[in-house]
Amino acid sequence: MDVASIFERITERYRDPVRLGSRCESKVFYRVEDLTHDELGYLGEALADRILEVCSPLEPAYLINLYGGFTNLAEILSYHLAHAGVTVEVIPLATVDAGNGIVGKLKGSNVVLVNDVITTARSCLEAHTRITMMGASVLCWAALVDRTFGPGPVSVVASITGEPVRLFE
Repeated sequence: MDVASIFERITERYRDPVRLGSRCESKVFYRVEDLTHDELGYLGEALADRILEVCSPLEPAYLINLYGGFTNLAEILSYHLAHAGVTVEVIPLATVDAGNGIVGKLKGSNVVLVNDVITTARSCLEAHTRITMMGASVLCWAALVDRTFGPGPVSVVASITGEPVRLFE
């Protein structure tokens, strides 16, 4: 099993661009929902190792699971990080503003933002800003596919760098 063959299997290529959400289009689409359990485990283990390497000497205390994921990547990363000796709790971004004590947990903690595919980085930037304003430090963003192609506020740890997108705005 290797990363290139895994992503080749789930990559769809089109002659004409297809819309990817409301902000962009591309001739390439990644069907991350078609990844098998074994493939996700393989990719998750490699991503967990890279997260620890990129964030060292710091370690994340929380993985913030962004909206719209299909793969349970945050839970898979948490599992592999635990096997590496780092206990990391998964928190869905939807619960962060719920007044349920989560904001207090995040204050002063190190977190990683997790998304299946980071395309325009807009949702990651919005989450990054919210989490930082709550007093947490975002160590990196983690994804199966990074399509951002740009410097961001932190490193992006991804299985692959995807094909570029065309922004509408």
